[in-house]
Amino acid sequence: MTLPPDLVAALDQLAARQRVLVASDFDGVLAPLVLDPSQSRALPGTIEALEGLAALPGTHAAVVSGRDLDTLTSLTGLADSAVTRIGTHGAQTSRATAVDLTPEQQETLERVTRELETVAEGRPEGVYLETKPSAVVLHTRRMPDREAADAVEAAALEVTTRHTGLHVLHGKQVVEVGVVRADKGTALVALRDEVGAEAVAYFGDDVTDEDAFRALGPDDVTVKVGDGETAARFRVEHPEDAAEALTHLLERRTSRSSG
Repeated sequence: MTLPPDLVAALDQLAARQRVLVASDFDGVLAPLVLDPSQSRALPGTIEALEGLAALPGTHAAVVSGRDLDTLTSLTGLADSAVTRIGTHGAQTSRATAVDLTPEQQETLERVTRELETVAEGRPEGVYLETKPSAVVLHTRRMPDREAADAVEAAALEVTTRHTGLHVLHGKQVVEVGVVRADKGTALVALRDEVGAEAVAYFGDDVTDEDAFRALGPDDVTVKVGDGETAARFRVEHPEDAAEALTHLLERRTSRSSG
């Protein structure tokens, strides 16, 4: 096993609890980051581990992502699954999928989308927009020139200063602008309380996952994948390490259920 011993010990303690929630971000954790997000694929065994956990007594599992709910469900293949999907950073969930915008929110979203389209027009190849039910996202991951990408992101952030009622997330090579307040921490805590979990394990890699790390308690197992400052208790280097941790949890939880 290549996982840090202190992380393994924490996972074993969590696996022994009566009622637990195991959740993970998708991109950068279950699936390695790729230039074309539509080609993102989960590592072998990761989705199966979450489904296996969700099938065990007193165990709930979830995928928490910035992706919109339909795209997340398609990429994970978790339609009709016991694994909860939380999309658009918590604004959508497979437990209640509707996103109802007020006329003012819809108008603001349309106006911001048009302005971000202007930002993207005429820029170097690789910048593109993604639309969601309650947000619009500017991506720069495909841009080979990092300095140019930083300039595009700065221009997108400047657009947001001209509007009120926006909720802005500036992550890895992405600027997401929403009109519904949502974050992964709030969504994860709400799910934890809904299912009555005593403890939570959460795996994330991006700055948007820090909301979840901070929202959870000191006895929960929070794991940062990759480098960068973090509020998580533990850190692993690669998505493959997160996959190993999920498999370990499934094995320990299965052993507890059958013991």
